[in-house]
Amino acid sequence: MVGIVVVSHSRRLAEGVAELATQMTQGKVNLAIAAGIDDPENPIGTDAIAVMGAIEQVCDAQGVVVLMDLGSALLSTEMALELLDESIRDKVTLVAAPIVEGTMAASVAAAAGLPMATVVEEARQALSVKQAHLGESVAMAAEAEAATPNAALANDAQTFEWHVKNPHGLHARPAAAIVGALADVDGDVWLQKGDQRVSARSLNSIAKLGVRCDDDITFVATGAQAANAVERFRQLAQTHFGEADAVARGVTADVQPEASTTLDAPAVAGAVSGLSVNEGIVSAPAVLFTHSMPAVPERDARDAASEIEHVKRAIDTVAAHLDQQAKRPHGDIFAAHSMMLRDPELWQAVQARIQVGAIAERAWADALQALADDFRAAESQYMREREADVQDIARQVMMEMTGEPAAAVAIEQPSILLARDLMPSDVAGLDTAKVLGICLSEGGKTSHSAILARAMGIPALVKARGCLEQVTPGQMVTLDGFAGLLWFAPSAAVSAQLAAQRDAWQTEQHQAKQRALQHASTTDGISVSVLANIGGPDDVRKALDSGAEGVGLFRTEFLFQRSDSLPTEQEQFDVYCDIAAALGDQPLTIRSLDVGGDKPLAAFPMPSEDNPFLGVRGVRLCLKHPELLVTQLRAILRAHQQHRNIQLMIPMVARVDEVRQVKALLQREADALGLDASTLPVGIMIEVPAAVLNADALAAEVDFFSIGTNDLTQYVMAADRGNTELTDLINYFDPAVLRAIEMTCAAGGKAGIPVSMCGEMAGDPKATQQLLNIGLRKFSASASLLPALKAQIRQTAVMK
Repeated sequence: MVGIVVVSHSRRLAEGVAELATQMTQGKVNLAIAAGIDDPENPIGTDAIAVMGAIEQVCDAQGVVVLMDLGSALLSTEMALELLDESIRDKVTLVAAPIVEGTMAASVAAAAGLPMATVVEEARQALSVKQAHLGESVAMAAEAEAATPNAALANDAQTFEWHVKNPHGLHARPAAAIVGALADVDGDVWLQKGDQRVSARSLNSIAKLGVRCDDDITFVATGAQAANAVERFRQLAQTHFGEADAVARGVTADVQPEASTTLDAPAVAGAVSGLSVNEGIVSAPAVLFTHSMPAVPERDARDAASEIEHVKRAIDTVAAHLDQQAKRPHGDIFAAHSMMLRDPELWQAVQARIQVGAIAERAWADALQALADDFRAAESQYMREREADVQDIARQVMMEMTGEPAAAVAIEQPSILLARDLMPSDVAGLDTAKVLGICLSEGGKTSHSAILARAMGIPALVKARGCLEQVTPGQMVTLDGFAGLLWFAPSAAVSAQLAAQRDAWQTEQHQAKQRALQHASTTDGISVSVLANIGGPDDVRKALDSGAEGVGLFRTEFLFQRSDSLPTEQEQFDVYCDIAAALGDQPLTIRSLDVGGDKPLAAFPMPSEDNPFLGVRGVRLCLKHPELLVTQLRAILRAHQQHRNIQLMIPMVARVDEVRQVKALLQREADALGLDASTLPVGIMIEVPAAVLNADALAAEVDFFSIGTNDLTQYVMAADRGNTELTDLINYFDPAVLRAIEMTCAAGGKAGIPVSMCGEMAGDPKATQQLLNIGLRKFSASASLLPALKAQIRQTAVMK
């Protein structure tokens, strides 16, 4: 717990402040005072030795915050720091907050177990609640501080400047990536745009900073790990904060507000106009859905500590649920919600309201409404649409605190769902067999609900103003996702035209699905296997529906990431069996754990590396720490005994001895389990140049090769694939990369083992001809790419 020291000229004053703090925290605060001097006739003053003793009394690993009243109190405290041992001195932070309000706020934060940075910020913002209550403006003070952002920085501050290219700027998901990367850094981290500076540990503050595409920002770090923080931020920035693909594709940045598009659209008799989110034509009865925020209960406030605990329990419960949702497809939306929920500045705002007498529900509702108002006032349309995300987490926590059940979307038959707006948590729970279309009177094309609707393949409209007023429950309606119309009273001629268009679209969808399910061969009769890359059990159904003939790459990292503990053997066994059973007799290729310095594990902390892509990752990490691999090998061996379609693939292999070491571990665990390891096919990823050059020797040791073109390209070209400055070099059509692929296929063919490809290149129809010419006969790609890939194969003749 962070310790608190109060330094005052008056012992009576300090004792009174300490008494208040102790009562506020139910005696939980670790607080000491250093006040007055030992002179009965002149007791007013400060003593550096006493300050030093008070600091030593409350100091532990979390550090100490010191608050002082008048001039010489600061001088005595600075002298005390000089006298302290360096190991203690480095943990002390002096705060220029008002001694009464600052001590109260800091004590509550420290007693709650919050980190040093949060305790300090709470103290600094201690007057804001009183100022707001009395109508005094706190904005001017904040603006004055922001106008001279470097004034409050320590002399050891380190900075990094970056020109933002993210299409929608630093919205919630890039902000979540920043907060996550800096979570365990020792020191203060800030993000600055122009004259504004915010904490880089606050997702909401970063988002509200309003950083847009082509803005310049400065990252600032101070403290013991400032250099490390800057390096982490630099590496993240070079991947465009997790959106390198969007930047590389040149996705269009913010457009003009969508509302004007709808308002200017001509009225259509018998229909409501909206904006198309996902194309398609469907007809079905209308179901109207509404949800509301639970009301704040009318009850008396308990003590502050009890109210804080009440809201904290609710937040923890909702956050745990969001963490589970984050493991599913498009989970980054819910991961951002979870981080938004845990934002330290949001937590401070809630606590501040409780400290002045608000009950937990009122404090939460008011703090979240203020945050939603900030997003609604943003300049960017994209950022304005993030208000729905704030309302989503606000509603979930309020339901948890009040015990009010969630409003269920009750749909008994295939229907079209109408609502004012839907939260991402609403959309994620929809049954796509019953929800044929979605029409919202509000919302936006780039809202997270819209993104989820597109991902689920549901035809949808947003900003269809008037749909709720003009449609009654159970009424037959037709949603035209091509024209952006919801028809509720079409003429007979329009009805016939819509029916014909709907039937044609559904026939085309059915035929495309049937073609995808059929095996693909080239025009000259060469059979080609097309498999899917998956990240977890939830991906299997989509893969099979898209025409996958098995799984060429199962990334097992999802079992290990987003959790504070490593998955057990039984947990892994159950997942492997479930997926293998769903595939029937089609192959399941399980890649052993592929993490390292660039992909950390919360459950298995690893030291940072100067160059993680050339560091301890993949098989290197697992052989260095066999406990990570052994449990996985045992689970795979056991699952293989029940499902013979399972095979094992080892990543990041460079040398033969690495394969032999894994096989030795495999044999040892098989013997311990009384199983036969020889029946389990073992293959390797070809993704480093050494593996290509050693391919003949490696082929003699394994049962198959799989080429990972993403890593192979960056290693062959010596170019970080996340660095957009090197885009010209990150090119799998480069002759050097193609030669490496050709050498691998030749080695596999010579040894009589199959060679597949599971990298991005496998799903690129522009590469299909060349890969077939080289000799590749097995492709594995994302499920959404498989129909087009199969269509391309059917149009291709192999050049011999």
